Amino acid sequence: MLRGRTVGRVLLLTGFLLVLFGPSASAGDKGAEDARIVYCLADAHRAELADAAVSLKLADAAAQNDHVVVGGKNMGLDAWRETHEESFDRACKALFSASKDSAGGGSGGGFGWTALLTILLPVAAGAGLTLLTTEFRAARDAGRLRADALRTAARNFAEAVSGYADAWTGHSLGPQPSDEGVARARVELDARLREVEVLHRGWDAIAPPRATISSGPLGESLAEGWQPLGADGRRARAARVRDALDDLHARCETAAGALERPGRPHREMRT
Repeated sequence: MLRGRTVGRVLLLTGFLLVLFGPSASAGDKGAEDARIVYCLADAHRAELADAAVSLKLADAAAQNDHVVVGGKNMGLDAWRETHEESFDRACKALFSASKDSAGGGSGGGFGWTALLTILLPVAAGAGLTLLTTEFRAARDAGRLRADALRTAARNFAEAVSGYADAWTGHSLGPQPSDEGVARARVELDARLREVEVLHRGWDAIAPPRATISSGPLGESLAEGWQPLGADGRRARAARVRDALDDLHARCETAAGALERPGRPHREMRT
């Protein structure tokens, strides 16, 4: 339950960011490319572009500072772009990246949607991991509290039942032993077991211990049939009660252990 709920939230968050920013990435790349071309072909940067082409050995220097010589042919930068687009793009990108305007973001193209997406996705992943960790810790702490409550209720019930059975084995004359303590402890233990059953509907292993303390050997019939038995009969019945308590303790301990480890399949809780 914990794992599916948390993973769903992480996927929802990541999907939202992808829908919000993903389609804009190609448009952002196109915008950045356009910004570079405008920058490189501006009057103030044409000579710098020609110098960049020469520095990268994509062209030779021309007499005019805004021209280049390619294959022995003198041509303007616009003509060079049309006939040697790959070389033009390489020189323009180099110039744009090296420019102070690009470094400072003044051109408006140095930080596009793609860059934003590369920042937001790790942030989303980190947020998802934090959410997963936080929810796991909360579920673990809640499970430990429920496990402690179940163990306490099971222990109190076992003590009440054992005391009641021992009272019958030593009973001779006078009022019959009271089962009021057993009844109160039974209600508390059943409430704890029922809580686990509701929170973990797939744990059908909770049904047997509930049946044991309601209609089974540790149920309300526990208070019946002691009087007619002799001393040996009462001791034999008390032994059967202790066996039933041992089985109940084992089942409750298994459930408590599962509560302390959330997010696992817990096959032992499925009959």
